[in-house]
Amino acid sequence: MKSILSPFNNTRAAALSLGSFAALLHIAAAVPTISYNTGSLGKLADGASTTGVVVDQPGAIAAYQDFSSSYSLGDRTEIPFLPELNPPSNSPFTIEFWAKPTASDDADAPIGNRLGGSVDRSGWVFFQRASGWNLRMYNGNGTQNGWDITAGPAPLNVWTHVVAVWSGTEAKLFINGAEATTTNNGPGGYNANTTEMFRVGALIGGDNGYAGAIDDVAFYPTALSPTQISTHHTTASSTVPGAYSSAVLADGAILYLQQNPPSAKLEITSLLPLTTKVTFTGILAQSEDLTTWSDLTTATSPYTPASPQPGKLFFRAHR
Repeated sequence: MKSILSPFNNTRAAALSLGSFAALLHIAAAVPTISYNTGSLGKLADGASTTGVVVDQPGAIAAYQDFSSSYSLGDRTEIPFLPELNPPSNSPFTIEFWAKPTASDDADAPIGNRLGGSVDRSGWVFFQRASGWNLRMYNGNGTQNGWDITAGPAPLNVWTHVVAVWSGTEAKLFINGAEATTTNNGPGGYNANTTEMFRVGALIGGDNGYAGAIDDVAFYPTALSPTQISTHHTTASSTVPGAYSSAVLADGAILYLQQNPPSAKLEITSLLPLTTKVTFTGILAQSEDLTTWSDLTTATSPYTPASPQPGKLFFRAHR
């Protein structure tokens, strides 16, 4: 790995040369509008952020170069409605995120997909309360909460690991890796959302805006076990790059917003003949001379370059 000065816009980048190929991680200065999904749904679950979302902030994970996004004043990241992120009401799922609030008006919504208003409400939402993290799951009977459980604390200016597990019949909360004792203040029941987006930072239209940082948002189509959740919390303290993300992906996250900048990683898959693959987030581009770049707008990760190539071939990822 060597550091070079990219002629693209005179910013520092890193290039990895493998035979006739090289991968370039280029930190572009473009407007940050995309939160990249590295879960199994891929680009389908990329999130579009409003312009006030501040990216590349210090993250919750101890490993080098982990970042988060900061939200305020109703700014949010929105993921289009996908059936995979809205399982049937009797199907299990898990929601996981890290939050570091900087303020609260006792009704901030860091994450949710609630279909609200005056209609029969469906879906779920987290609220940051003075008493802790409040999960509400709606049962389709007006504005009634089928499940209304709270666990804390929800301290300001401190990272908290928050996980909700729906078994198909019961909701549980885990705070900082440990299952919380909760009391349901609703009559039970859950009505899955069938139209609403998955949002981070606020609800529809910026309602119930959250103030603070959010990191490593994940959604699983299964009920994670207490051991898996505890392992995630413990692994977040590891300084080994990729240890936390590997645990999340190994446990089947279909949505995983790491809140990190675009990245490109090149690997040799065969020596004779030499073949490689590029795993990336963002937009992948290639160049033979580090001067003229061509965006590979239809490329999906992992990308396998055609072989053989003349001379060196560089890759970069950008927003």
